[in-house]
Amino acid sequence: MKYFKATAEYLFKLEKGKRFLTLFLLSLPVGVALAAASPVGRLYVWLSGYSTGIGSFAEVWCFQSAVSSLHTGVGIAAAFVLMLFFMSVSSTVVSRSLRVGVFGIKGVFRDFNEGFIPVLQAVFGYTLTALLIKIVMTALMLLAQGVSNIVLSAILSVFFMVLAYALMMLLMSIGITYLPYMTFNGLNSFSAYTAASSSVSGKKFTGVFLSVAVPTAVAFALSFVVGVARNAVASFAVESLLNSVLITYYVALAFITYYEVLGLVREDYPKDYFYYKPRRKG
Repeated sequence: MKYFKATAEYLFKLEKGKRFLTLFLLSLPVGVALAAASPVGRLYVWLSGYSTGIGSFAEVWCFQSAVSSLHTGVGIAAAFVLMLFFMSVSSTVVSRSLRVGVFGIKGVFRDFNEGFIPVLQAVFGYTLTALLIKIVMTALMLLAQGVSNIVLSAILSVFFMVLAYALMMLLMSIGITYLPYMTFNGLNSFSAYTAASSSVSGKKFTGVFLSVAVPTAVAFALSFVVGVARNAVASFAVESLLNSVLITYYVALAFITYYEVLGLVREDYPKDYFYYKPRRKG
């Protein structure tokens, strides 16, 4: 979990949480859109009223109407657009801080323009991947709901859903330095993902995977638990906050992991950060 610790240090210890607050506020609009697009708390409603024999792909896609198809469609479109803008700004802020030691927004549109092309490729790639995984997951769950034994059917459906989330976390871990490679090296999408997968291969991968999967699993579990209360407003609010924290964490984790795995020197430690002197690699 060394990448998790380094990221937590970057967000909370250095400059006493200013970095986290800035990046969190930039991530909040995206977090709200994702909460509308994929409300995890509603999965409890789906499980509590689970039934077999569903014959429609659309019904299974929406978890037997537990998740609104309208909210999902609007949320995905909104999240895509908001990611392009706000993640472009936040990625520029993080990359600049690591590169030259200056943390802050120099100009919203200036920072957006600087980070736009790499973020466009990254957001498009991950959105397309997530939708493809969702399609396969829905097809498998459709088969599972054809099983007459309701307990076995529910177990299979949950298994396929968890498997889909695990696969997404695996792909994210393999490509965690995908965005930094495009930002710093100017690589195209395919070359960046190839370089990213090579950079975290071998013994490094376990630490990277845990740093991606554990916080994500915790956020998912909290969202699901809140959904037990069947309060749509509370679920939406909590999931919006959790999604925003995760996005903040992912952006910082990507760039910090890039510096860690390549052994590059970071320039973002403030002069008053006296209680820890990072070992400089040179």
